Amino acid sequence: MILWVTGISGTGKTTIAKPLYKKFKKKYKNSLYLDGDEIRSVFQNNLKYTLKDRNKNAERFIALVKYFSDQKINLIISANITSNKYRLIARRKLKNFLEIHINANLKNLIKRDYKNLYKNALKGKIKNVVGVDIKYQKPKKVDFIIENNGSKKEFLYNIRTIILNLKKYKKKIF
Repeated sequence: MILWVTGISGTGKTTIAKPLYKKFKKKYKNSLYLDGDEIRSVFQNNLKYTLKDRNKNAERFIALVKYFSDQKINLIISANITSNKYRLIARRKLKNFLEIHINANLKNLIKRDYKNLYKNALKGKIKNVVGVDIKYQKPKKVDFIIENNGSKKEFLYNIRTIILNLKKYKKKIF
């Protein structure tokens, strides 16, 4: 099974994916967690954050995920896919794929901007920030939508909801 958590920077992809992975790993030992920022470093950070490079990164990431999934490894992923084109490619190439999309309003993202991405992008200090100067395409087809505009406790409660609803998707868990 592939549970891919998407959303722009600061929405809480990692915040929800790591504890989701821990719960999943307890029950399904053949599970792995992948983080988009960490995978960039595996590929030696040789891509920038332009839309063209983001798309190239999506191609790489989808290929890597397919490699692990074909070996019957469950994957919990926290990584944005910027365009619907690559989300559709992921759905087509990856069996047992479910997308968990996290929404948060820009005001809240700026407020909890621990990487200072939004602050610096809005001041013009950096470019190529999705949601500021790169248009974000919200997913057209998504399996779970989670709002993250409240407390962390409310947000993390969604892990329980995800796990309880997995059976209805009839995806193979290894």
